[in-house]
Amino acid sequence: MTSFFARMFRQGRPCHLRRAAAAVCAVLAMLPLSGCPLNEVAFGPLTNSDLRLFQSRLVYEVAGETTDAVVADFNRDGRPDVAAVNPDTKNVSVLIADDAGGFKAAVNYALLDAPSALHAADLNGDGAPDLVVTVEPLSHVAVLIAKGDGAFEAAVPVNLVSGSVPRGVAVADVTGDGRPDVVTADSGSDTVTVLAGLGGASFEAPVRVACGAGPRWVTAADVDGDGQPDIITANRDSDNLSLLMNTGAGLAGAVGLPCGTAPRMAAAGDLNGDGLPDLVVSNTGSADLSILLNQGGGAFAPELRQPLGQPPTRLVLGDFNRDGKTDLAALLFDAGTGGSLGVFAFFQGDGAWGFGAPKFFGGGWQPFGLVAADMNRDGMLDLVTADAGMKAVAVVRGRGNGGFETDQRFAVGNTPRAAVVDDFNGDGKADLVVANMDSNNLMLLTGDGAGGFTRQPAALPVFGKPRSLVSGDLNGDGKPDLVASILEQKALTVYLGTGNGLFILASPVTVLSPGSIYMSQVRSMALADLNGDGKLDLVTGNSNADTVSVMLGKGNGTFEPPNEMKAANYPIGLTLADINRDGKLDIVFISRNDPDQANDAAEPRVVRMLGNGDGTFDTASIQRYTTGAGPSDLAVGDYSGGGVPDAATVHTANDSIFRLDGSGDGKFKAGARLNVGESPVSVLLADLGGDGLADLITTHLDGYAVVRYSRGGGQFEAPRHFLAGDGATTSVLRDVNGDGVPDLIILNKGTSDVSVLLGKR
Repeated sequence: MTSFFARMFRQGRPCHLRRAAAAVCAVLAMLPLSGCPLNEVAFGPLTNSDLRLFQSRLVYEVAGETTDAVVADFNRDGRPDVAAVNPDTKNVSVLIADDAGGFKAAVNYALLDAPSALHAADLNGDGAPDLVVTVEPLSHVAVLIAKGDGAFEAAVPVNLVSGSVPRGVAVADVTGDGRPDVVTADSGSDTVTVLAGLGGASFEAPVRVACGAGPRWVTAADVDGDGQPDIITANRDSDNLSLLMNTGAGLAGAVGLPCGTAPRMAAAGDLNGDGLPDLVVSNTGSADLSILLNQGGGAFAPELRQPLGQPPTRLVLGDFNRDGKTDLAALLFDAGTGGSLGVFAFFQGDGAWGFGAPKFFGGGWQPFGLVAADMNRDGMLDLVTADAGMKAVAVVRGRGNGGFETDQRFAVGNTPRAAVVDDFNGDGKADLVVANMDSNNLMLLTGDGAGGFTRQPAALPVFGKPRSLVSGDLNGDGKPDLVASILEQKALTVYLGTGNGLFILASPVTVLSPGSIYMSQVRSMALADLNGDGKLDLVTGNSNADTVSVMLGKGNGTFEPPNEMKAANYPIGLTLADINRDGKLDIVFISRNDPDQANDAAEPRVVRMLGNGDGTFDTASIQRYTTGAGPSDLAVGDYSGGGVPDAATVHTANDSIFRLDGSGDGKFKAGARLNVGESPVSVLLADLGGDGLADLITTHLDGYAVVRYSRGGGQFEAPRHFLAGDGATTSVLRDVNGDGVPDLIILNKGTSDVSVLLGKR
């Protein structure tokens, strides 16, 4: 599996991304583009590598496809460190906290075969946590003794009975002699193995106790309050838990406890405030949680269920919102594919036994391990994930209120392709409307003013595949309306907003001249007052007809007949901007070959047409500027400085953008190519740093956005990366929580949701 770091940079050069929002490489090597006459440029170094523009996960590379992690202070400096197991590379990666709030480069310790789980505990009493790692193929545990300075001795194998196949591990003083013992869940023999500790990496001979079938997890908790740790296993194949009570002379025979199907793990914590550890079980087969309330003496109340809709795997308990009640966070998998959703769900505890409605957050690409710990020592619980897809561990900082510094996810329809932000229900808070191409609808998500959204149950049908979407007050009633382009329709669909979150279907907008034989296929459009009459006008790029149309607004939600202009081939990425600085809006768009026509060899260009200020445009003023092959999106903004509009186009197949610097006279200079990482699909230009320069934001199909600060003069800093969902397509930049800082909204077609990354400054 290609790592997160390698997929971002296909050059294959050595590059250590120390954090998702920090420096990756000071200068990127440029790939040649055959036949391209444009210059290629490199990026400068970061001026502030610790600056995070959006709330996002902090990502740290490890040696392989990590599946589990632990947090402990391995060098006894008071700062939490991380260790992670990597089955594919047969080693353990240890990351020691640095002085800047991050981690030093991982140090790797070899094992004899693939590890599956690990636990940190001080086995030799020197105050430094050691590591115990299960090695399934060899039916042993590997013990790594800490040196106390963050380093470890070489792994010492400790054999279990042949065929045990240990899947889970816990450490507790089961024998009551004051020394830590190791307990494993053995999926190959349906047993629990106890390795009584003798100190350090020395143990007595393994002792087996039978449990349920196919145990995948083991945990220790004093469920009866006698001061001795009892053992609980989650048994995937027998669909139950096994409770092995500690008698003081050993473990009693297993007692079965009910749960859902295919339990993955069980966590112990006090859910109802009675001081007794309750049990929460993640059931991958039944896609729910089982909750077992402790009644004391080793007895539990009848099982309670919390449905989730998608299978949970790893879960953690803790007070994430500091209200004194136990909350829960769980990684979710896709019930259909069995793969990771890259999402974790947060549930606020009610202090009894139940949990509130889940909030969903981005968890990475393929997170398998999940740990709760206060990583930055601010008194608020954070999360650490072990992500096999990224070959990294990620720190998700908690906000102390049930929120997390990562993208919050909100489910929408299939293939979200366009979005607009406005106050559609009149409560003064930013709402979101998303066009879902393969659901054939528009979906309203009402905002809470803090960056959260609630999907409204009734979507707007659009009788086809919506491709582009704009909003504005079309009828002068002070309420935002919608215009949507439908690929199968010749006309645009208009919805007039009522101001309470509802819409009325209005007269369609014709964009092609009478008698046109084409479907318009409007893939981009813009709303603005082109003639200064105070009414919004509409401009469309008609890809199938190779034309651009202008429809002047009447101020009542309808438009004048179209002024259709033959402009260029297959126009997309249309935007309005005052390119020549005469106070009149001009049209800028991409002209390219039709990707559905194999014999269309039109040269890709950026086209600029000057506006006359009266709603008409001067076709004689058209200028065309060469760009790279296959442009898919366009943005205009002043990244060079001096108030001169510049332009940038994105090129997915070539992993690049092309920069067209404005010359100040309404023209653009020759372009320059910038490599921006794998599969960019959209581009934004916006001033994120508050210095008057437009910064470069690209969204990438593999599920992340990249920000490059402008230094002026057409120069950009090295990238800062921010993770989103799979199949990220379009981005919108707006302040959705009212703090005056731009927030980033990313549409994810692979996960059928949107990522909201709140801005930071």
